[in-house]
Formats: sequence, structure tokens, C-alpha cells
Amino acid sequence: MAGTSVQFNLFKVLVFFLAFLLIFPIFAVLYYGYGPYFSMKYAFGDAIIRSIELTFFASSISIMLIIILFTPLAYYLARHRNPIIEAIVDIPASIPHPVVGIALLFIDSPLNPLGRFLETHGINFFFTYLGLILALMIVSSPIYIRAMQNFYEALPRSHEYYALSLGASELRTYFILVLPSSVRGIISSGLTSMARAISEFGSVVIVAPYVSGWIFNGVPVASICVYNTFLTYFNASVTEASTLILFSLILVAITRVFIYFSFKRE
Repeated sequence: MAGTSVQFNLFKVLVFFLAFLLIFPIFAVLYYGYGPYFSMKYAFGDAIIRSIELTFFASSISIMLIIILFTPLAYYLARHRNPIIEAIVDIPASIPHPVVGIALLFIDSPLNPLGRFLETHGINFFFTYLGLILALMIVSSPIYIRAMQNFYEALPRSHEYYALSLGASELRTYFILVLPSSVRGIISSGLTSMARAISEFGSVVIVAPYVSGWIFNGVPVASICVYNTFLTYFNASVTEASTLILFSLILVAITRVFIYFSFKRE
């Protein structure tokens, strides 16, 4: 019994050590960014704060659209295993994200009929809010869909079977019975997907590193802002990265707390 306890404790130590390896670079950046390299001008300057505001704004809109469009898809995959649709859902997460940006620019290009149609109607992805939000939606939607799929698979199905046995269609059963009980899963999955959208770099650097017009005219997203500073002044980029990490950690903490108390209430 004592030997088993020792082995379990060693395993726990190993797990904590491996988890620490994952977060060590993050804490190293936080230490130097808010320690030896700290500068108020770069830590909370207008440039980084505005870029974080844009990032959270675009990420919030993209996640709301993802919730509206793809929650029914997640439910369908949870109830009907379809390897073709599941493979399609996983594609945006499995390809290099700059490809997503290039694909969006090509779709919007006059080199193809769809691009010419969009151009005729004044629809442009390059350096626009629309391009930025579309890129964030594409790279973040697989995370949301998979998280919601797992949520629906864990839900008891007795009420659904009962409604179906009474003649209700699957679509009506979903919207009337299942969707109202999905709020907890939607919020937790949405926050997790939003955290992914905030960290996006590869696709947005191609299609919308900056946005033009409206509130954030000429403002880059946060990841681009940090990268631009890195190209000119490394120490300042560490400080800006620390501020972005701080805001991201706040979102992660809110997500974890929400999930913890939701499951505890369950």
C-alpha cells in the first residue's frame, strides 16, 4: 500500500513537472516583460491596448457567428457519426493557417468568377473587418464544434428519445428541447474558441494584419502589433507580449472558473 502511494506521488510530481514545461516560456516572458524589460510606454501604451481591443472585438463577433452557424452542426455530429463531415470540420485546424489567409484573398480576387462577383458588389476581404472576422471564424470553428460535439455526446438522451417517439422531428427536438439546455456548453466552448481566435497570427497576417475604416482604422491585431515591435525593438516586444498574455490569461481564467462551477452545480 505504501509502495502504491509513493508511485502515485511520483506520478503526480511528473505530471506537474510536464505541465510546468508547457507554461515555463509564458512565465519567462511575463517575468522579463514586467520585470527587467518593463516599460509603461509599451506595456500599456495606446498601440498595444488598441490592438488588444480590436482583437477582442473581432474575436467576440467571430465566436458569436460561430455559435449561431455551427452549434446545430455540432449536435448533428454528436448524434450521427459522419466521417466525411468530421474530416471537413478538421481541415481548417490541420492545414497551415497562412493557407487560410491566402485562400480568402484568392476567393476575393478578380482572378476567379466568385471574386469578380464580390468585387462588383463592393465586398473586400483585404485589410477589412470582414476578412479578419472570416479568418478568425475559419481557424476557430473546429475547436468550438469539437467541444460542443463532446458536450452533446455527454448529455442524457432520454428526453430526446421521448420527444422523437411522440412524432417530433429531430430539428424541432433540437431547437425546443436540446438547445435551451446547451447554454453551459455554448458559453464554455465559445470562450475556449475565443481564446484560440485571440492568439491567431498566420491567417490574419495575410488577409487583414490591419483594418481600415470605422473604429479601429489602421490598427493591427494584437499578434501583428507584437510582431511588428519585435522587428524593431526586441525588449519592447517582450513587454507587449506580456500584456497580451495577461489579457489572454484573464480570459482563460474566466473560462476555467465558469466550467468548474458549471460542472460543480451539475
